[in-house]
Amino acid sequence: MKIVVLSDKKPGHYKQSLGIVQKITECRSEWHEIHYKHKWRDNLLRLFTYQFGGLHLPTSLINSLLRWSLDTPTYDSLLQIQDVDLILSTGSSLAAINLLLGMKHNARTITCRRPSPVGIRHFDLAILPMLSWESAKSRYNVCKTIGVPNPISPDSLNSLGSELRESFNLQDTPIIGILLGGQDRHETITIEDAKQLYTICNSFADRMKVKILLTTSRRTPTDVSEYLRTNISNSKWCALFIEPDTTSELDDPYQAILALSDVLIVSADSFSMVCEAASSGRKVIILTLTQKSNRLPNRYKVYQYLEDSLIAKRCGINRLQQDIEETLASRCNPSKILSDTDNAVSAILALHNK
Repeated sequence: MKIVVLSDKKPGHYKQSLGIVQKITECRSEWHEIHYKHKWRDNLLRLFTYQFGGLHLPTSLINSLLRWSLDTPTYDSLLQIQDVDLILSTGSSLAAINLLLGMKHNARTITCRRPSPVGIRHFDLAILPMLSWESAKSRYNVCKTIGVPNPISPDSLNSLGSELRESFNLQDTPIIGILLGGQDRHETITIEDAKQLYTICNSFADRMKVKILLTTSRRTPTDVSEYLRTNISNSKWCALFIEPDTTSELDDPYQAILALSDVLIVSADSFSMVCEAASSGRKVIILTLTQKSNRLPNRYKVYQYLEDSLIAKRCGINRLQQDIEETLASRCNPSKILSDTDNAVSAILALHNK
């Protein structure tokens, strides 16, 4: 089986596709980065495939559409595709290219998440998290997952964690990993949140003999990143502080934090990071920070499910210290995990074997 994977280079999208491909052991994968000549051409192509994506278009028209919309290196790369069984993409900007290539090569088409405005009706399979189920009630072509597929698994993390604990000399130390995102229209992390987080960490880290690993993201506000860098990175209880552009001896600092940690604290704004943490086999605390509006986003339906299913806890920063202490006390108990990637792979194999 050969899978062509389309990539827009967005880390959250890339990891969803990567997680799926890594789990399909008997397949050959071929990755193609997609770059448009202009954003408006991407938008027009989406509208075209929304209307005509269910038809079987002639190859000459498909090639003309691809040449018109994509830059020359991307178009030339796609011309080299041969003998493909499945086309996989994650993200709205790749949906139209996925459908056109599927027509051209008579291949099955698979999308992760619901692409806008193309939708899922023209795809052979759509892998949809819980927050998108309502929009696909009567669709036959849906694989329902709770969160999103990702490349994280307890087995791979445990093996890496054992190696890293030795090199960091942390064999017998409880470790807390903090994964901070940034902001969207619903919530953000403010400088006041950052100060409170530092105060909490400083108060229990020495007392409980805990080491803390922390990473920010490109969406973390600048003033928050600067405050955390100045205060937390220089604390004796901070074993690792990583920013997106920090140089590091570690091949993948983010995955190292997942592997080393007994407890993971993830800011609620990042749905993909929450799903990765919930797939890790670690204890997980979803940290809600400053709300920008009274209306909670759809991802909180998933967070409620994770809490009800004992996969993760959810708390505000005022309760964080209490929840950390309770979670550390129970860290030896097995953690429930999300198995979204396995479910997605099973659906893809079933589609291929039809």
